[in-house]
Amino acid sequence: MCYERGVTLEDRLRGRVVVGDGAMGSELLARVPAIRRLDLAPLEHPREVLQIHLDYLEVGAEIVQTATFTASRPRLQEGGAGGDVELVNATAVKLAREAREVAGADALVAGSIGPLSGVLDPADPEDRPAIAAAHAEQASILAGRGADLIVLESFFRMDELELAVEAVRSVTHVPLVALLTFPAERPPHPWGRYARRVAEAAALPVDVVGINCAPGPMGTLEVLERMPPVARPVAVQPNAGVVVRQRDRKLLTPATPQYLARFAARAVELGATWVGGCCGTGPEHVEAVARAVRGLRPAPRSGERVAVVVEPPPEPAPTSRPPRSPFAEKLAAGRFVTVVQLDPPKGTALDGMVSAARTMARHDAVDAVDINANPLGRLRMDALWTAAAIQRECGIDTIPHVTPRDASVMGLQAQLLGAWHAGIRTVLAITGDPSQIGEYAGQHDVYDVDIFELVRAIVRMGDGVDWAGNAIGSPPAFTVGVAVDPGAPDPREEADRLRRKIDAGARFALTQVFFEWGPWERFLELFGGTLPVPALVAVWPLTSFKLALRLHHEVPGITVPADLLEALERAGSGAAEVGRERAFELLRGAPDRARGVYLIAPFRRPEAVLDLLDEGRG
Repeated sequence: MCYERGVTLEDRLRGRVVVGDGAMGSELLARVPAIRRLDLAPLEHPREVLQIHLDYLEVGAEIVQTATFTASRPRLQEGGAGGDVELVNATAVKLAREAREVAGADALVAGSIGPLSGVLDPADPEDRPAIAAAHAEQASILAGRGADLIVLESFFRMDELELAVEAVRSVTHVPLVALLTFPAERPPHPWGRYARRVAEAAALPVDVVGINCAPGPMGTLEVLERMPPVARPVAVQPNAGVVVRQRDRKLLTPATPQYLARFAARAVELGATWVGGCCGTGPEHVEAVARAVRGLRPAPRSGERVAVVVEPPPEPAPTSRPPRSPFAEKLAAGRFVTVVQLDPPKGTALDGMVSAARTMARHDAVDAVDINANPLGRLRMDALWTAAAIQRECGIDTIPHVTPRDASVMGLQAQLLGAWHAGIRTVLAITGDPSQIGEYAGQHDVYDVDIFELVRAIVRMGDGVDWAGNAIGSPPAFTVGVAVDPGAPDPREEADRLRRKIDAGARFALTQVFFEWGPWERFLELFGGTLPVPALVAVWPLTSFKLALRLHHEVPGITVPADLLEALERAGSGAAEVGRERAFELLRGAPDRARGVYLIAPFRRPEAVLDLLDEGRG
């Protein structure tokens, strides 16, 4: 064997440059077009994982990272493999160690751990223990199976990095590396802020700090040039720029090996002591990097080097939060509010809905219209776009629904920025019914974040940052509402979910449909008689026995009481009058039990629901 088991990471980084490996994930995608899950690659494609390690070692890599970036329990659980945490991580370490033995290479095995933001939220007090436990568990397995060091890579939130470092340190004393990643934004670039964040990471109990993945080679150099002196070795492992995936999963990498070589030499001049690659870099890139840094000594990271840089001026902080919508102002003032719920059209024709909304706007008892988002998981016009059009055409406040079912968290936030510009000020965040496309319901749903993370992400936008903590421009300070189901099978669990939504930033709630006060009154008792936020209760005037049967037996979450079903059936052609009378009972009792109502309007003739208001007042 050529490698020295006693040579530690600290020894290697003393006065010389260490060459890291390149990407594992993008190499697997390029080499195994039929790969289904990268997180299970050590089990399902061990030969390919082994060969990638061998290829990196052959061209000069001195540190190889295990194929475990997404092998934490929460991420494996997403695909139903939570029980394989030990097996996946242990196998990955075994493959990396085997590659080292076969190659006879003087190299260290680094256990790779990726972030959990996106699966769990570090800002959620209930998620923090789960995040810490997952990082600790993975680190314990990796170190226990023979990893020489642990690399926390591609972390983009400092709160999770701090949590992860503490968790890893609680279970192992092997060297610990903390690598941050930053978005590759358009100019002006906040390089100075990124540099300060790396310096903050250097204050944690870690052995090496640095940057990996985004913002690519050039952006990484920009950050290095602005970094203050730090008392830790610095590692840089950028991606190959914006990687493009073709249909056959072959990945096109814009950064050539020669370009990475130039980057590596400059990074060493700026004090980097560990140079490698991330997404889109392969053995040819690592080989070029190894040649470029051979014989170089990293420049000392001290105050002697002066870099003259010009930071883009920060965007001025808003002097005050933007004004709330009229609907939100009425809620804040303690007014009883009335909302009418409308379904967007199935096609592109909006004239009928606009006409109905104009009628609502002229009615002095209607404060806003509530716009469904693909109700029952069926395709309809986008709720945010529909709401913006109605506000523009009719001048009435709107409350569009937003669900993580239909888009990634970045896509949702992008849509919300546009909605704010269009005048939307209030949104209702809901989980959403499973989409009815594909072989199975929900098969193609996104759910990049859960409902709690969605609420928190929308609220954080009002503080001027996106979900990942990156600064955005003028903040969209939405008033966020959420759904609550007083008739849920486990009311205590539903109450707990509502509390979590409120903790995340929800400011009002709309109930699931119910047809008698009993479930709502029992639910209020779980909060001592009054919810912490204003609640609007649903009022749906049923028009037929058939509709009631379908709702009761086919629509999840809706229960039609037996006495109402019997009355509707007995009424025959007069069932609509029975449904209206039950709706009147709820409408009359609402002011004593809630802060408002929302009326569910018939799709074909939504204006008809206003008769209920007029008769109720009469």
